[in-house]
Amino acid sequence: MFTAQLTALARSLRHTLGASCGVTALVVSVLGSGSSFACTGLACMQIWSTADGGGALTVYWDYTKPVQTYFSLCVGSDCLYSSVDPGFMAPPTDPPPAPGLYRLADGTSVSIQIVAMDAGLSMNVNGQKLSQAGDAELLGIMPTIHVHPSWQILVPPNQFGNFQVSYKLTTTSSPYTDSQVYTQTVTNIQPANPTPTPTPTAAPASHCPGDCNDDGKVTVDELLRCVNMALTGNDSACPPCDVNGDGAITVDEILTAVTAALDGCPTPVPATLQMIQDTIFTPRCAIGTCHDAASATENLNLSAGAAFGQLINVPSAENPAMPRVDPGNPSNSFLLVKVQGPPPGEGSLMPLTGAPLSPDQIQLIRNWILQGANP
Repeated sequence: MFTAQLTALARSLRHTLGASCGVTALVVSVLGSGSSFACTGLACMQIWSTADGGGALTVYWDYTKPVQTYFSLCVGSDCLYSSVDPGFMAPPTDPPPAPGLYRLADGTSVSIQIVAMDAGLSMNVNGQKLSQAGDAELLGIMPTIHVHPSWQILVPPNQFGNFQVSYKLTTTSSPYTDSQVYTQTVTNIQPANPTPTPTPTAAPASHCPGDCNDDGKVTVDELLRCVNMALTGNDSACPPCDVNGDGAITVDEILTAVTAALDGCPTPVPATLQMIQDTIFTPRCAIGTCHDAASATENLNLSAGAAFGQLINVPSAENPAMPRVDPGNPSNSFLLVKVQGPPPGEGSLMPLTGAPLSPDQIQLIRNWILQGANP
């Protein structure tokens, strides 16, 4: 089923051509074909009315049960927890689950409107982010109302808790009227015995999920690469698709990349050349027999005051076709190649002595280049 879902997603994305409001809805509609990713029956927030042919909209759902979110990724000082279940559904043919509930007439439109929402919590419905009172979005028109919002919690690392959203269903289809206000708890507190998931390892190469070329945005073609990686098991075609770095691409990670395509990539943590000089170049690189002023191995001097002019748009000695630093383009900067592990024929991993740079140190260099590699 997972392969079928991803294949359908790839096919649909090609036809979507990047329509921003349609990508999330598209992903959810594809995932809806599988029971493990879409609610069915009473597992959905079912939408009914209180009278035959009219009355108030009403939701049949156990509001004492929290919506469970799961870890997606951390970027800088924020961590994202998300889930696409449960969804909203107005059953077109199923019998009502309780007395006093009636099927909505065909042509009835139903929207969701936020009444109150805790900070850090949001819902993404059909590509529209709902995060504050007054935000609203169409759920659908009968007889085809079945929408899965992305329930999202964005909090600092290691912060867990319950968050609440109050909302009501609205309609412009007379004689139906708006529902009462419902309050739903959304939690990122993990279950006592959760389903085993891969343990996150090193951070992906990019700060932005799905941004294969490090240009600060996620395109439909890049989303397709993520899908193809999941289908083929090739975990090297686009490392940013593998959000938690465990070597496997999941549907949740693809949804995270879709969110980045819709909402934009997270702003990277500010990085300056001075930060790199103080923590990397001076103590690890600009030392005797390496890249100090006296040695300048490979004609590269990384001493304070000299590094900027030696790096920016200067062809690298071991790969002249690639500049040492291409401002705004980490994937075309040989400096990053050297600290991450160059291919055969392009020299050794740097720094040559001591431990390799940590993922955070490499990310600092990446962020500096991505932000323009300013002096």
